[in-house]
Amino acid sequence: MIVHIEECSISPNIYNYLRKEVGWEEHEIFDIELALRNTLYIVIAKNEKNEIIGMARIIGDEGLCYYIQDVIVIPKYQNNGIGKLLMIKIMEYIKIHKKKAVFVGLMAAKGKEDFYKKYGFIERPNENLGPGMCKNY
Repeated sequence: MIVHIEECSISPNIYNYLRKEVGWEEHEIFDIELALRNTLYIVIAKNEKNEIIGMARIIGDEGLCYYIQDVIVIPKYQNNGIGKLLMIKIMEYIKIHKKKAVFVGLMAAKGKEDFYKKYGFIERPNENLGPGMCKNY
């Protein structure tokens, strides 16, 4: 399988398509446009037909905190190393742009924790840290 990883933005329709393919909630176009404009970095994966089959992005304040968001590979292309290629680019970006000490967070989809452990992420709660928390409105 030939896969190309590129640094570029995507359209709100492609964003919703990728989310829908992995069973995630779709969002309003206006909200996606705003989110993508405020994204620090986006990488996409394309197949041999030049179709977008995955993405990952980073949001944050560029000083103290980075957050990895929307690491997506559509199901029929999963388990082929595409997620790994996306994460390598994401982690390279953070390494190049980070200050001395930064927090890098993410919310792993259920069952995907081991994937992120390969990149040094730890599960919470643990001996030193409480549970991660979130709230959807």
